Amino acid sequence: MTTPLRFNFGGAKPRRNLPYMSSSKRGEANFVGAFERAYLAQNKGLHIGGREFEVPGFGIADLVWINLRYDTCTIENILTKLPNQRLRAFEMKLRDWRQALQQAYRYSYFADQSIVVIPLDVAQQAKAFLKLFRDLRIGLWAFDMSSNSISRIHTPRGMRARNTAARTLAFDLISRKVNLCKLEK
Repeated sequence: MTTPLRFNFGGAKPRRNLPYMSSSKRGEANFVGAFERAYLAQNKGLHIGGREFEVPGFGIADLVWINLRYDTCTIENILTKLPNQRLRAFEMKLRDWRQALQQAYRYSYFADQSIVVIPLDVAQQAKAFLKLFRDLRIGLWAFDMSSNSISRIHTPRGMRARNTAARTLAFDLISRKVNLCKLEK
């Protein structure tokens, strides 16, 4: 099994814009971290990704991941195969699934799949609006931190990013951050 390459994109820190009492709460950050570990445990293979990924004009995704489908690093693989991989963006909220949906929709302009991840109890409320998620082509997943289980309620299939230029920019930002040749076995 190959260890995923995980990194922090080091973009804007939106928590710094909040008052101290709000910015010191770690509930959502703990939720994101627990989900990330559970997601990687379920998805074997070579991955790159990280938290707080910003594409200017399209927001800051809580988490992005690319499942790489090649084993050797060559200039050809980096330049031609990386953009053919599926970029998945996740937006996570502990309570406000509507806000998460709004943010995830923005990410769908650069990501091939954009998915809202919320706790199980909140997901029960959001499931009543599943048609909205389907119409917008946004995924809805529930995550239970106590059991580390992910419930994939709806995952859009056969998607590509809504904006080709934004997708190209996202892959360019990722390739600048990560030396993919270090992923070679």
